Amino acid sequence: MGFIIIIPFTALAGWAIFAMFRWLRRGNFDRQWWNAFKLLVCAGIGLGVWFAFFLEYKVANTRLEGFPIPVQISNREKPTDPWVKAPLPAAIHYGGMLTNLLSGVALCLIPLAVAAFFKENRAQHDPHGNPRT
Repeated sequence: MGFIIIIPFTALAGWAIFAMFRWLRRGNFDRQWWNAFKLLVCAGIGLGVWFAFFLEYKVANTRLEGFPIPVQISNREKPTDPWVKAPLPAAIHYGGMLTNLLSGVALCLIPLAVAAFFKENRAQHDPHGNPRT
């Protein structure tokens, strides 16, 4: 049941990373853009590791670890009770970790994608904003 959520998130994050790589490769982007891409991928890996292994947040009496896919869920009846972990199947747990890692990378590449979009489309207009013919 968890794969209904995990597979689309993983596919979307992986596609976004690949599409950004392909966009830089086919376009007229110089070495500075590729250096920015590499730097943002490294930052995204760091963010993805934090998402997958260290991020935790609490909702009512439930503690969720991992973002956007929780990889560990703990509950308690009262605020003074200890946390009781609900075991997840290994495939869901590791699939969620992979999704969280890819989501961190894709999230860090958003500024580069926006800048590349403006660079590519600004070249199609003259200085007055009129389309070139």
